Amino acid sequence: MKKYIPIAVLSLALMGCTNSSAPAGEDNNQIEEENKDDQKKVIEVSKPEESEEESEDKNSEENASEDTDQSKKVDKDINDKEEGEEDKEETESKEDKPGEEENVDQEKQGEVTADDLFFLPYSTFRSVNEDGEIVDENGIVSPSDDSYNYDYVKYSNNIFIRTKRNVEDLDDKVTVVRMNDKNVTSLYEFPSDEEFRPLGLVGDKIYGFHNYYAKSDINGTETLENEKNAIGYVDLATGEVHDFEDTIDVMTGGAVVIDGELQFTKPGDNKEDAYNYDLYKLDLSKGLDQEAELVEKDFNLQYLFGQKRFVDGKPVWKILRADNDNIYANDQKFPFLWAETGHQEIIGNNIFYFQVDAKGEGDRLSTNLKILNLTSGETVLEEVVRGIKIADGKLYYLTSNNQLESVDIEL
Repeated sequence: MKKYIPIAVLSLALMGCTNSSAPAGEDNNQIEEENKDDQKKVIEVSKPEESEEESEDKNSEENASEDTDQSKKVDKDINDKEEGEEDKEETESKEDKPGEEENVDQEKQGEVTADDLFFLPYSTFRSVNEDGEIVDENGIVSPSDDSYNYDYVKYSNNIFIRTKRNVEDLDDKVTVVRMNDKNVTSLYEFPSDEEFRPLGLVGDKIYGFHNYYAKSDINGTETLENEKNAIGYVDLATGEVHDFEDTIDVMTGGAVVIDGELQFTKPGDNKEDAYNYDLYKLDLSKGLDQEAELVEKDFNLQYLFGQKRFVDGKPVWKILRADNDNIYANDQKFPFLWAETGHQEIIGNNIFYFQVDAKGEGDRLSTNLKILNLTSGETVLEEVVRGIKIADGKLYYLTSNNQLESVDIEL
């Protein structure tokens, strides 16, 4: 049930899997009617109805991307603890470990207010200042050239990868950060010649695509050239980064991680078919030198989505599959959005659709958000939003008019 939250003081504040690598295809922003012989229920996605006021503040072309966890289950905050320290301070948050119940032991979180930080995938953190303006975490009117973009880490509430401001800034660094209520904490900083795109947080480790670059000079201009790529992880508990040997310099297609397992695709035997991929998996309990196990030959042009939801207080993990048209879950079909039409992320028992304004007429701060429940197929929310965050079992969001509202969601 949607709940409107009044704002006493005008100070507001400011969330996979884009398919940029996928081939161009038909716009499937709305799913077609099911065939007679198709017994699966078809769920439709359409743009939210806009009022006259909202039409002036339509969604931006910012592509959003992957996925928040249950507010009661929070990310593990990695604090450096000094040995011999008798009075231990509270860790700000902890992520559940396999077989263990999660602890709510994070930085004390008060009531969500509009001057908290909010996010949209692949965009800036944002809030609303005393003048009613959207600003980034540094108070700069957003978006600006000085604002960072943040890539949401799946299965977390508030962990992100801060990307480089400008690809031409060779000394700028990719950083793992935690978005607190009012500020941002750095958890790990990569060397300036490395990049990292997250797949998800499992335990203390963020798994993802890890790329290495080397500086070179081309016609007098210093640039970065790809030197090595792999799938690896950042261990937030130790501050170490490791790569799986069987993925080094492999032309990996898609990948997904859940508790205990990482699946990825790589080219198959048919070299004449550019879309011939086989599906492999890695056991996360084994070493970095393990050989990937073949799961399925000729997996080809399919996509993988990870899901973590809570049933009776315990995490349940699944890997969902998709093709060029649909994502399949619970005997239902949900639309698959191409990068040019939007982005989708599965969070808890919901699929979030961040839809791009095809006409490019919207403002750069907003996006059309539609949320569907993966069990019932019902619409949970359909709004033009400027920022979101999850807390207390609710999704809090900023409307196109910079008002703070909330809705209950199933995590």
